[in-house]
Amino acid sequence: MSKGMSHFVLVVYSNALASLILLPAAFFFTRITLMQNCVIICVRYNSPTLASAFPNLIPAFTLLLTVIFRFISATMPFVFVV
Repeated sequence: MSKGMSHFVLVVYSNALASLILLPAAFFFTRITLMQNCVIICVRYNSPTLASAFPNLIPAFTLLLTVIFRFISATMPFVFVV
C-alpha cells in the first residue's frame, strides 16, 4: 500500500461499510435489555444514586442465579487466574 490509498482512508471506508451493513440489523433487532428495565425501575422508585450503583451488582446477581440454577455448586472453590 505504499502507492495506494492512505491507511486512514482505508479504516474510514471499512468502518463506513460495516456501519451500513450492520445499521439495518441493529434497527430491526434492537430491544430494551433487562438491565435497562431495571435501571428505569430503580430511577422511578428510588434515587438516581441507587440507579447508578445498580449495574455494579450484576456480577453478584449472576453468581446468585448460577447457584440457584445449579450451574455451579455453592461449595465449589473459585480459582482466579491472573
